[in-house]
Amino acid sequence: MKITANMMTIARIVLMPIPGYLLYQDANLLFVCILVIAVLGITDYFDGIMARREGPTVLGSLLDPIADKIFIAVIYLPLCERYVPEWGRTVIPLWMIAIIFSRDFLVTSLRTGLSLHDAPMRTSTLAKFKTAIQMIGIGYILFFLAAHLSDMDANLRIGLLCVPMIIPLSLIVYRLVKGKKQGLRSVTMIALMGAAVLIFWAAGTNLAGYLIMAGITGLTVITGLSYLSDAWSAFRGKPGLMKEIGRFILDGLMVPLVFLFLIGRYEMVGMSALIILAFTLELAIGGLGNLLASQKISPRFRWVALKSSLQILFAGGALAIWYFDLSFGIPLGEILIACATTVTAVFAVISLWRHRSRYLSQI
Repeated sequence: MKITANMMTIARIVLMPIPGYLLYQDANLLFVCILVIAVLGITDYFDGIMARREGPTVLGSLLDPIADKIFIAVIYLPLCERYVPEWGRTVIPLWMIAIIFSRDFLVTSLRTGLSLHDAPMRTSTLAKFKTAIQMIGIGYILFFLAAHLSDMDANLRIGLLCVPMIIPLSLIVYRLVKGKKQGLRSVTMIALMGAAVLIFWAAGTNLAGYLIMAGITGLTVITGLSYLSDAWSAFRGKPGLMKEIGRFILDGLMVPLVFLFLIGRYEMVGMSALIILAFTLELAIGGLGNLLASQKISPRFRWVALKSSLQILFAGGALAIWYFDLSFGIPLGEILIACATTVTAVFAVISLWRHRSRYLSQI
């Protein structure tokens, strides 16, 4: 059986729970997690090469960005609740996570609106490298964490940090020998990896991780500016502007933020997994919405408003119970989190069922 690019993308999505689980474990398993993430990242690179050889497909153009967003969510979210006492903070500060994913949800929502209005949506060169930079960055941050927890020798840390540079360096040497033009991705990767090693050498694990994460956050914001500019030009003065703004605020901002602020608030086993599940389902729903919008199928505002309102009601209620300590000895907050996740799952199933013929026609 021939392995296709779409098969590799689906496999990447299916295997995502493995690194998600390993991120909560000790230093030794964190090193295993880094290897798993590296393998999944490499499959992303190779399924891109395969897709270009086989020719683009609608399903592939839909699945690949969804897989990338789920990958980033599953890796980043657990780290915003993992506290490191010696660093005096979580591995990734919550405010950085909030900025990164608010941008992603807003851009997904904007893409749907622009597609429905036949408005162009520019994708900058920097935006095309955003996911790769996020993957490389989190790999180094995870290494900093694992090295810190294992008390690894400083020289060994430097040596291991340089190992990933072998791959892009080999590609650069290969192109030089063959007389081919250098690929921008390889040059960018070697530059970023070199910068990460230098930052670690100069600042140590704590500050290096923080600076790298701050750089990723800033990059994410910058790559979202062109989308906002395109959306404003497309919607300004058009009928239905207030409805679009309402959808952006509800579905693109309030829903992801209320889920994000719940991470790490409840210690019952499975709560964080439920929140991450709801979050990744929202990302998938947004990607499917982009496909429907490309076929001029508009999301029903009443359905979006109902779904978002229920999610905010349940998840916001759980956040209020935690903040004001209103549990009264019963797992009320945990029940509300389960309700918010159930709402997300039910509406995802409804959307898939209602438009099943459209989705199946692209497979």
